[in-house]
Amino acid sequence: MAYLIYLRKSRMDMEAEARGEGETLARHRTTLLALARRMGLEIGGIYEEIVSGETIAARPQMQRLLSEVEAGQWEGVLVMEVERLARGDSIDQGIVAQAFKYSGTKIITPAKTYDPANEFDEEYFEFGLFMSRREYKTIKRRMVAGRIASVKEGKYMGKTNPYGYFRVKIPNGKGYTLEPNPPQAAIVRDIFDLRLRGVGCYVIARRLNARGERTSAGIAWSAQSVRNVLRNCLYAGYVTWGRKAAQPVVRDGVLTKPRRYVDEYTKVKGLHPALVSEADFDAVQLLLDNTPGLPLKKEHELKNPFVGLMYCGKCGHVITYGAPAAAPPCTGRLDCRWADCDNVSSSCADVEDAVLHALRLWLAEYEVDTDHQNSVERDLDDRAAQAQDEIRSIHAAQRKLRAQLDRAAELVEQEVYTPEYFVSRRSQINAQLTELDRALAKASERALCIDRERRASPAMLPKLQHVIEAYPTAQSAQEKNDLLRTVISRIIYRKKAAERSSGDSTIYIEIARKFE
Repeated sequence: MAYLIYLRKSRMDMEAEARGEGETLARHRTTLLALARRMGLEIGGIYEEIVSGETIAARPQMQRLLSEVEAGQWEGVLVMEVERLARGDSIDQGIVAQAFKYSGTKIITPAKTYDPANEFDEEYFEFGLFMSRREYKTIKRRMVAGRIASVKEGKYMGKTNPYGYFRVKIPNGKGYTLEPNPPQAAIVRDIFDLRLRGVGCYVIARRLNARGERTSAGIAWSAQSVRNVLRNCLYAGYVTWGRKAAQPVVRDGVLTKPRRYVDEYTKVKGLHPALVSEADFDAVQLLLDNTPGLPLKKEHELKNPFVGLMYCGKCGHVITYGAPAAAPPCTGRLDCRWADCDNVSSSCADVEDAVLHALRLWLAEYEVDTDHQNSVERDLDDRAAQAQDEIRSIHAAQRKLRAQLDRAAELVEQEVYTPEYFVSRRSQINAQLTELDRALAKASERALCIDRERRASPAMLPKLQHVIEAYPTAQSAQEKNDLLRTVISRIIYRKKAAERSSGDSTIYIEIARKFE
C-alpha cells in the first residue's frame, strides 16, 4: 500500500511567514517528499489544510485522513511532527491514537517512525499527543493574555470592519484601531438621534430600507440589527473583550460550545473616535431597557398550522401568521414581514387549500398505472447514474490536480521551478481543488437524496393518503402541523403583487418532500 502526506499550517506558522521565514507548507512538503524518496516510500496522496482550530471537527482534511486510516487505506502517514495530527482534547487525541493503532497504520516523521504494533512506540506516540496538548494550552493562554493586554491599551481586536468604521493599522505601532467610515458613521448617528426622539427600532429599520441603505452584510435592516447598533458601546468610544463567552454543553454525548453574553467582561476606552456621546449612548440604553415588550400569553395555543415549515419564495425568510388575539386558530393571514419584500399575504384558509392541492398532485404520482411507476423508477435510476458519473469525474479531476501538485514540488527540488512560481502554481491548484470539493459535496448530496427518495417511495403512499384525509378534520393547528411534518420538510410560498389588483388569488406552493 501507498503512504499519505499530511500537512497542516498552524497559527504559529502563519506568524512565522509574516516575519519573512518562508512559506510553511512548501517547505514541509519538500522535506517530507525528500524523506519518502530516501525511505523508498510510494506517496499516494498529499492532504493539506490551513486551519488553527484545535478540534478534529474544525479540520475537514483530518476527518478525511482518519476515515481512510480506519479503513486501512494507507500503509503509513508522513507528518512533520505528531503534534500536527492532534492538539485537541483527550477525546480527539484518543480518536487519533485508536485510529492508527487498530488499523496498524505507521506514523512517519523526519525524527522518528512510530509503529503502532510496537508497545514502546505506541506509548511514545500517546505521550507526544499529551505534550502537544499541554503546549497548545500554554500558547493559547499566552495569546489570550496578549489580546486582553491589547484591548486594555484601547486597540480593536476584531478581524473585520464594524459598521460605521474602517479597521486600520496603528501608525508606528502594533495592532489595529478604527477610523470613521463617513457615510456609515452618519447613518449610525441618525439611528441614535431617531431613537432619542422616540422613534422605535422597527420604524427606523423601515426608514433606512426606504432610503436604500444596507447593513455591513449587504442585507436589509431589521429591528434587531438596529437594536444591535444601539447596544454596541463601540460607538461611544469603547472596546470590549469577553462580552460573549463559550459555554460548553454536552447533550446526547455531543459537545457544543454556544457563545452567550456574560455580565463580567473587559471594557475600556478605545483609541478610536466615538460616533456618539456617552450621554446619548447611556440615554438610549435607558430607553431600550424601559421599552415594554409584548405581553405574555397566559396559555400558549398554536394558531399557525405551518409554523416551522413555510418560507417566502422571494426573500427566503419565514412566513409569519397574524390574527386578532381572540380569533380562532387557522383563521388569520400568512405574510412575509421582511421590510422590503413584496410577497403578498393570503388567508390561512386559502394557503391550506393550496397546500392540500399540492399534496394531492404528489399523491397522484403514486397512484398512476404501473407504466408510470416504472418510468419514475427509470428516472431515479438515470438521475442516480448521472450523479455517480459526476462523482467519479470529480474524483478523477482531483487525482489529476494532486498529481500536478506533486510534480510541481518535485520540479522545485530539481530547481526547474523557482519557489515563487511553485507558490503561485500551488495557489492555483488549491483553488481548483476547493471548487471540486464544493462540486463533490453537491453531487454527493444529490445522490443521497435520490437514494432516500427511492427507499421512501413505497412507504410514502399511505402517509400521504392519511395526511390528505385527516387534515380537513383535524381539531387544532398543532394537530395539522404534526400531520404535515410527517411528509413535508419545507413549504415555499409565493404570490405576486399584481395578482391582488386583478383579483387573481392564485397561490404558488412548492413542497420539499420529506424522505426518511
